[in-house]
Amino acid sequence: MSAERLVAALERRRATAQIVPAADAAGAAAERVAGWGSGRVLLADDPVLDGLGLPAALAAAGPQMLRWPEGRDLGWRDLLGLDGAAATCGVTVPALAVAERGTLVLAAGPGHGRAIDVVSMHHLAVLPASRIRETLAEALTEAYAAPGRAPSAISLVSGPSRTSDIEKISTLGAHGALAMHVIVVEDR
Repeated sequence: MSAERLVAALERRRATAQIVPAADAAGAAAERVAGWGSGRVLLADDPVLDGLGLPAALAAAGPQMLRWPEGRDLGWRDLLGLDGAAATCGVTVPALAVAERGTLVLAAGPGHGRAIDVVSMHHLAVLPASRIRETLAEALTEAYAAPGRAPSAISLVSGPSRTSDIEKISTLGAHGALAMHVIVVEDR
């Protein structure tokens, strides 16, 4: 039920989402990246992605593959596409998600930089269904109560980046990804 509520909330915020079994996650990711025409993938260094086989599936689809944090050495101008670079797709694994709001909770850490979703033209999030919480209060309480050191930053992402000017003309991709897709992976 929470996964369906999350998908509906994301779609209200101009994002797309799908629920897939673990065996189909890598194929779904490769299909989405190909659909966007991304020439480069900046992949979080996360064991969830490795366990699902995403790096191999994405590499087979043809884009240039970069892992965080080494991928940032390419340079921000190139990752942002300011010098004619290929469109970058950032792949993240949210620490948690909020069903009622369609919000991803991205926690920065050594393998998951806070800029992955911001410097990319497209944002692909791979979310284990067990990480979905009903409310924002529940998610934030859990994120900051985790044992060990708290993350250096937490970003709350609710759809593609957008802003509006004083005339209420909305612009997508102004301060982050132009498009966002969430693959909710059913727990095994």
